[in-house]
Amino acid sequence: MSSYGDYPQQAGYGQQSSAGPPGYGQQPGYPEPYGYGGYGGGPAPTRPAGVTTAAVLGFILGALAVVAAILLFAGGGVLTGVNDGGTDIADALSGVFIIFGLVVLVIAVIMIWGSVLALTGRSRVLLIVGASLLTAFGVLGFFNSLGSDGTPTPAA
Repeated sequence: MSSYGDYPQQAGYGQQSSAGPPGYGQQPGYPEPYGYGGYGGGPAPTRPAGVTTAAVLGFILGALAVVAAILLFAGGGVLTGVNDGGTDIADALSGVFIIFGLVVLVIAVIMIWGSVLALTGRSRVLLIVGASLLTAFGVLGFFNSLGSDGTPTPAA
């Protein structure tokens, strides 16, 4: 006869007994869910190629936007000191260049930050927002180019 606490049917810690019921969370006849296989848990899922491509393009577009923002800021700075005979058109253009530079810089930050988030697997939403903003500005530029025929407007 066995003493108290001595169970010959049970296996040691971490070993599956053939006589006892299946372990906690496991049902007989069903495979283990993905990622729950012991210490290793199986291989991690790979990032889809489309996400990697979108993130790389986001980095490239973000870098180009940073360059464009620098050029816009430089253009705004050059126009600040221009003496245009008291019409203040140069100062107005300087302000427009600086505002556009800020908008382009914000889009660059959104694209780069969204690419980092997409590559780390956290979220792709910011990358989609940045691409949508770039698409919207591209469409606006397209329709603006349709409206102009290339002839200069007469001065009043």
